[in-house]
Amino acid sequence: MSGCDVLNQMSQVKQLSLCEFDVHGVDKVRIAGIELAENMDRDDLNTAQLMQLTAAIFQKKMPVDFDLLLNINNPNDKPAAMNRMDYELFIDNKQILTGQMNQPVNVGANTNSTIPMAIQLDLFKVLNDETQSTLVNLAFKLTGDESDPAEILLKVKPYIKVGGRELAYPGFLNVRHTLK
Repeated sequence: MSGCDVLNQMSQVKQLSLCEFDVHGVDKVRIAGIELAENMDRDDLNTAQLMQLTAAIFQKKMPVDFDLLLNINNPNDKPAAMNRMDYELFIDNKQILTGQMNQPVNVGANTNSTIPMAIQLDLFKVLNDETQSTLVNLAFKLTGDESDPAEILLKVKPYIKVGGRELAYPGFLNVRHTLK
């Protein structure tokens, strides 16, 4: 690897540290295989969907998946990049999961990029001390119910390869968002 390549990668690390991270929202929310529309609540479910949700509750399996839309704004005159990132996701101050996004991200100079992060979890396993009603309510909060907004905290730690070595951003970046 040439010295110019290492300098270029170091520049991208510096530019990444100057970027602004924001949760833009969530998309494609599904609970127990039921796709939830924006601002949807339990009263909007049809009979078949209610039966499907009830079956999931009796089986103590509440699979929820959605895309968390992470926006990275690069206000700099040079590109920023990362090879991967670790993350921790909290909803209403409850840690929901930890994970890794192993795809490289490049954000051009003076642009922003929205990255859909595919999130999959089973609320029964994650929040086993909560009531069934609380689990279902939490899943519906992801649709953006204005009467009961969800507070999201996404902690991200970007990594970049420099000179063949992977370097971590020092600490986690805290990205807060209210779904409403």
